[in-house]
Amino acid sequence: MKSFKIDIAFINRKSEMAGLRNYLEGRPNSILFLYGPKSSGKTTLMYRLFEQIEKEKGYEINFLNLRKVFLTSYDDFIDAFFKSAVDNNGMKTGIRRQYSLFGLFKLDAFTERMLKKRQEDPFLVMEREFQRLQKKNIRPVIIIDEFHKLDGLYMPAKQKRLMVELMNFFVAMTKESHLCHVIIASSDAFFIEQVYVDSKLRKTSRFMKLDYLKKEDVVTWLGDIKKYNKVREYTLDDRQIEVIWDTVGGSAWEIYYILEELFQHSLEDIVDRMKREKVAMTADWVDHDDIDDRRNLLSKFNQNNPIDRRNLTGLRNLLGQAVKDNILYYDPVEGTYGIQGKSLELGIKGYLT
Repeated sequence: MKSFKIDIAFINRKSEMAGLRNYLEGRPNSILFLYGPKSSGKTTLMYRLFEQIEKEKGYEINFLNLRKVFLTSYDDFIDAFFKSAVDNNGMKTGIRRQYSLFGLFKLDAFTERMLKKRQEDPFLVMEREFQRLQKKNIRPVIIIDEFHKLDGLYMPAKQKRLMVELMNFFVAMTKESHLCHVIIASSDAFFIEQVYVDSKLRKTSRFMKLDYLKKEDVVTWLGDIKKYNKVREYTLDDRQIEVIWDTVGGSAWEIYYILEELFQHSLEDIVDRMKREKVAMTADWVDHDDIDDRRNLLSKFNQNNPIDRRNLTGLRNLLGQAVKDNILYYDPVEGTYGIQGKSLELGIKGYLT
């Protein structure tokens, strides 16, 4: 296996992992929504959970990252959720070929044909698989990352929103039938808000926030990149660690980007370039017909003080656009807006001054 000059680190997250495990060890009774600002590590946490649980007996893990899937139609949904099995040589198994839900649930070729012809209900197919596993004393677990990508797709014939129907199905499978656990992660805060304000879904769901890393975790990480990232070419001193924290805060992806760039560039050059990129990003977002409103909106924020939505009345559409464009972040549980990370805060300050 090829070795890399820098490994991706998984830092702390003990309480979050404990919360996920606690959810899975209970009787299925709710959907669990994992939400948080962009690049806070939701996908990495999902993969780590998947890696741990798939090695344990008693679970059947069905993990789908929709970020990797092209979705424009109902047929794309079927193709994404039901994959054809292959043999050990990577070839389709011919007449004995089976379907695999999320690459794990094996279904026969007849069911495959019925699904393709739209003569079989995919929800009933999944339910039958859950029931089969339950009879074998195996707990089915569905993990879907970037679930909001299903928005805009419709069921055939009746033209019902696929995402709504799938959510109702998950409610039935968790709270009503107790057949499986469902974990949904999304970086689209407005999608999570829609779920949270829906009274039916709110009463059948749990919410877990994954925020940026705390400073003490970042300091521990960067103080020993040999241990956490297998980096041996250089080390970081206290001043450099403080510069990185002051630039990107606890954004794990941006920290990794800096560490990777340090093989070729100085920290000062990397930080300077990142700040200029964020200033340009801010300028691009502000430069619209409503430029004054956008500038005024951004001037209200700094990353350490999220603003209660009740103090931003009359700005609903503009706030929604800022969240959609990854300028602002919305926490539906707390009802607050904030800047998407420390580096962007620096960019906003640089643009406004």
